[in-house]
Amino acid sequence: VGDAFVAGEASGRVRALIADDGKTRLKEAGPSAPVTVVGLNGIPAAGDLLVVAEDETLARELSNARQRIARERASSQYQSGLTQSVLASFSGDNKERRDMCVVVKADVQGSAEALSRSLSELTLENEEAIVGVKVLVAEAGDVTKTDVAIASVTPDTTIIAFNIAATQAAMDDARTMEIPIEYYSVVYDAIDSVESRMQEVLSPTPEGEYVGAAVVQEVFNIGGTGNIAGSRCTDGSIRKGSNVRVMRGDKILTESRVRTLRNFKAEVDAINEGDECGIGLLDYEDFQPGDVIESYVVAKK
Repeated sequence: VGDAFVAGEASGRVRALIADDGKTRLKEAGPSAPVTVVGLNGIPAAGDLLVVAEDETLARELSNARQRIARERASSQYQSGLTQSVLASFSGDNKERRDMCVVVKADVQGSAEALSRSLSELTLENEEAIVGVKVLVAEAGDVTKTDVAIASVTPDTTIIAFNIAATQAAMDDARTMEIPIEYYSVVYDAIDSVESRMQEVLSPTPEGEYVGAAVVQEVFNIGGTGNIAGSRCTDGSIRKGSNVRVMRGDKILTESRVRTLRNFKAEVDAINEGDECGIGLLDYEDFQPGDVIESYVVAKK
């Protein structure tokens, strides 16, 4: 009691030490002793170290220096984002900007900041859009109701819990609001998961129940009919008139319907796994060998 100290961006003098029973007042606390410290002039972040200083003046100077560094870092990040936005505007790049939002919670502040920095640097783009990651919160500590409330403000926000748990109240709220909480102990697993979700944001899959798929093996030009995709059904089934999407790698090229479906020379209503066929689509002919034609049924809401 009486020592000056600094904790993160906060400082103060110890006015009282209260034991973990919430009642007993102590004169000093040794290593690993859980206590409540009274005398802070601010609120430090979870995971900040409390360090005893020579006097209150020095503690206040350290606190002010840390606050200044935090402001400069935040200003630098803002200016960097603003500069990129302005440059993109003047470069004539008319691509749509899409953001995937995340809340990052970790066991220590250093891990939260490192993971947040790695995620913020991720970008994916195609001819139409650029997808980035916006970190709404990056803090140490368990996932709480407050974190879930923050995530609920922005649609499709994911909470990433790194080496920590979530409180029961937070889990209850997350289930009610349908907000995913993902738990990781390896940084690269978290990054891989976010990249996978970014790909979905970049090329969203149409809503619907998957029915089957065929791989294009050769493209035939039929006079008066146009290009037909000579394909092999690799899974499920494909029916004439069904909804399909044409995939090339991870990219969705188009969504269409099956106009014509032939097995050898005969027009058929459906083909099943293992069958070879010719597939013609409405208003689309730009097939290439290796393209995947996926059939789906539109989900009823």
